[in-house]
Amino acid sequence: MKKLLLLIFIALMSEGVMAFEAGQLSLDSPNVLKKGEGSFGIRHRFFGEINDLDKFFGTDVGGNMHLVLKYALVDNLVLGVDHTRDQSAYGVGLEYSRDFKWIKMGVRVNGFRLEKGLDVYDKSYQAIVSLQTANYFDHLRFTANVGYDAYYQHEILGYGVDLNADNFISFLTFTEKLSLLGEYYPQVDRIEGISKKYNSYAYGIKYQTYGHHFEIMATNSTSMDPRTMSLGTNSDKVHLGFNINRKF
Repeated sequence: MKKLLLLIFIALMSEGVMAFEAGQLSLDSPNVLKKGEGSFGIRHRFFGEINDLDKFFGTDVGGNMHLVLKYALVDNLVLGVDHTRDQSAYGVGLEYSRDFKWIKMGVRVNGFRLEKGLDVYDKSYQAIVSLQTANYFDHLRFTANVGYDAYYQHEILGYGVDLNADNFISFLTFTEKLSLLGEYYPQVDRIEGISKKYNSYAYGIKYQTYGHHFEIMATNSTSMDPRTMSLGTNSDKVHLGFNINRKF
């Protein structure tokens, strides 16, 4: 917990940021960054049920956490490293993105290592194409992810919607823009012993400043990214989660 608080403090205290891309809750979003720009993100999903008031909305039960750091080596080419608590997963990848005005597109290839037991590890890779529309009518944006997970040999598919507006709540002085976000991950192909009973989903609200995104959400999964979200979940229980993203 001390390490998490320290990382949050460093991310929030950084200066000199530029505008941040329109990210989703767990979906990939095209990172159209210039050389030398980067971003840092924290994702957290609590294991407890959101309606368990005795456990403070399920937050006392512990949770899954994901950290990611991205840096643009040259314009539009981003190197990313990440860590997820579940299975003590570490990943590294490259993403190339372009902004075509009417749509943004990114392609990410990511290698990762999972801990399967004491000093036992598995290695594999994934590839994801992310598409994000322009902001229609200045208020509506769509995101889609399509990819392949070589570890479980299954297709990755996820959809997202972002309904956004300039801040209209006077006491939220730190906020420039508000968004309502939704995501859905249909299981395209089912893998015996791996695929789950329910499709994954998440919905929440985003508070956006010039260089920060703060997101609070409800989700039926404690997974963190399109690869694991698209495997589904065995529980229909809803969990609380949050994201903090910072561009530098």
